[in-house]
Amino acid sequence: MADLPNTIGGYTIRQDDFYTIILNQNLSHEKNVITYAHELSHIVNNDFDSSCSAGLIEIFAHK
Repeated sequence: MADLPNTIGGYTIRQDDFYTIILNQNLSHEKNVITYAHELSHIVNNDFDSSCSAGLIEIFAHK
């Protein structure tokens, strides 16, 4: 959990083969569950190994 602006639900950091999902402590539990699932999908989809830009990955993730 981190103190983030309300416009940021969270993000994921990858170090070596380990991932840390950071969630916004200012948002509701429900929104954090949704953000967690979204960030987990980036890990499952191997988005961190993609040659696409983060912006393009987000466009595809929200479809």
